[in-house]
This record gives sequence, C-alpha cells and structure tokens, in this order.
Amino acid sequence: MRLMPNSTHSPQVETVIRHIRALLDSGRLLPGDRLPAERRMAEQLGVSRAHVRTAFQKLEFYGIVKTYPQSGTVVAEQTVQALEGLISDVLQIESYDFESLVHVRVMLEVDSIRMSARHRTEKDIAAMRYALDECDRYFGTDQQNAKDFAYHQAIARGAHNPVTASLLLVITPDVLTYYRKYNVCVTPKEIVSGEHHEMLRCIIDQDEDAAEAILRTHLKGIIEFSIENNTKG
Repeated sequence: MRLMPNSTHSPQVETVIRHIRALLDSGRLLPGDRLPAERRMAEQLGVSRAHVRTAFQKLEFYGIVKTYPQSGTVVAEQTVQALEGLISDVLQIESYDFESLVHVRVMLEVDSIRMSARHRTEKDIAAMRYALDECDRYFGTDQQNAKDFAYHQAIARGAHNPVTASLLLVITPDVLTYYRKYNVCVTPKEIVSGEHHEMLRCIIDQDEDAAEAILRTHLKGIIEFSIENNTKG
C-alpha cells in the first residue's frame, strides 16, 4: 500500500478530550457525574457524534469514564487530579506520529496472527471468513479501510488474548485518522485480497511462521512509508 500526503490531521477527538478535562478542572464535572449526551457535546463543540464517541471510548479504555447500560457514560470515581493526569496521558497518545502507531500495530498483529494460528477455533475461522468476505465486498468504497481493519481484528480475536485485541482496537481510530490524512493509492485488489486469503489459509493450517511471513509482506508498504514520511499529527 502506497500513501500520498493530502490533508492535515483532524483535531476533533482531541478537542472533545480537552473539553472534558476543562470541565473537570473547573469543577463543572465531578467524579461520578454523567457526561453530557453525545449529541449535545457534538453540537456544542462543532464536531461529529462519531468524534465524541471515539473520545468517550478512549477515555473509557483508560479508566477515566465508564459506560453503563441505560445510564450513559459517567466519570470514574477517582480524584480529579488523577483523572486530569490520565487525560494528559491520553492527549499525549493523540499526538503520536504515524511511524510509532504503525510500529505498535505491527508488533500487536504479528503476535496476534501467530497466536491465532495456534489457538483458533472453528467459530473463529467462521468469523474471519465473514470479515474477509466483507473486506472483498467493500473494496474500493469509503468503507474499505474500516472493513480491512475489521478483518485484522477478527484475526486478533482468534488469538484469544483479549488484551492484545483491545489494544489493537484502541489504536485503530488513530491509524484510520492517518489513513484519511493521506490519499491512499491502494495496491490492486487481487494482491490485497490474495494476501488476506493466504493469511487465513495459514491460520487454518496452523502454520505460525507462514502466517507471520505473509502478514509482514502485507504490511511492508505501510511500514516503509511510515519510516520515510514520519510526521507528527
């Protein structure tokens, strides 16, 4: 996959996170309080509900907020100082460069595909097949990148390590942001699809070494681009 520079990094998620930190700092939001509704915050900040939702998900992963069914998202029961410190850490993550994100993604995916080849079940294989079919179906559309990541996430779930799968899920919005930051000159469908199908074949055959090898081939272009064009935000 080859990428060409396009637009600047969108700061909407960071805007939402900074707004929540300001609410905590001012005392308008306290531990145990419910966060404003997504729609209301989106309208107030001039961002989309998707950006607000992503911000909430990031904060929840780091234990800053918790989401309860039928109760909404509430601030965790920690001191305001601790919460503000955690939010500062999340904001630092928001500024990570593309090369760092790709490096982490590769580390996580290499471990995931090897463990998936070792531990996958028939149910996991069925989920991967479905995700792969979706990936092929939506190739060349505005859903292509999301479907591609969904397939890789299905592989990660097959590893049966929820921590690794969760970490991949957390960095995905950041990686997708960078994908949208550049015009993606996509490798021909037959090559991308062929590599995806070969990964699944190796997982089914429980061939860890071959699975890792084809994954590294699959990610080679994005790794090289991230090193050559490393940039902040």
